[in-house]
Amino acid sequence: MSVNPVNKIILFSFSASYQQQLQFHQGYQMLSFITKTCLSIASLATILSYFSVVTPSGSALTINGNTVAKITADDIGQSFGISFGGNIDGKDQTGLTSEAILRLSGFETVTKLINGKNKQVTEVKFDILLGNTSDKTIVSSRTSAFGFDVSQPLLSATITGIDAQTSPLFTKANLDSKLFEGNKGNVSLCFSDNTNNCRGGQNGGVTTGNQGTFSTSFYLDPSVKEINLNNFGVRYQSIDLTSTIKNDGQSGTGYPLKIAPKGSKNWADSKDSHMW
Repeated sequence: MSVNPVNKIILFSFSASYQQQLQFHQGYQMLSFITKTCLSIASLATILSYFSVVTPSGSALTINGNTVAKITADDIGQSFGISFGGNIDGKDQTGLTSEAILRLSGFETVTKLINGKNKQVTEVKFDILLGNTSDKTIVSSRTSAFGFDVSQPLLSATITGIDAQTSPLFTKANLDSKLFEGNKGNVSLCFSDNTNNCRGGQNGGVTTGNQGTFSTSFYLDPSVKEINLNNFGVRYQSIDLTSTIKNDGQSGTGYPLKIAPKGSKNWADSKDSHMW
């Protein structure tokens, strides 16, 4: 069938126009896809950038040797662990060890009854997990006290259970008390079952292979916004060594071997282990 030349021109024009439109439409779709993808990537980058800014860093506490330094309200929720050795009569005793984990759970200004008067004070609160980790060279022992120095003068201190369902490991929070052997000075704060003395016997504490928990709140001048803790120590009672025949019943002292952020041990069988 012959086609009129005019119709050929019209048909060619229509075909060319259609192909151009099709190419344009395909190009538009591709451009639209690229644009949407770029916008999505940009939006995702913006979101990730936003969360990287607003998410807290949770930086660890400042530890300098045996000092935990510059503790402030910004450190609430942070924890650190202390590994203790042991000695008897000033001589290191292999296998006699303890470990403590302290978590800062409060640092704020409160009203507290001090010496019969309500006062504005700074309250610092720690949850504490204490374990006797002595090995098989120790038949039995008891970590009977735990204490440390605070860089600012203490006005008062209390001890409680970590929550309503738990009893505190110790019954007394003693200020400016003896903990170490010999003529070494007092520590700012220590915990035991003795009143005004953490070096005596009594029956409190944790025995070999066991652990316990408690919370302490101590109070300082309201101007205090930063503290350091150091001079950590524990007291041992009822020590019986495998190397001796008789039940020794000796006492001893433990000094820090290492202090590390976030603790180095987790007692999974502790009823309060969810705290750590």
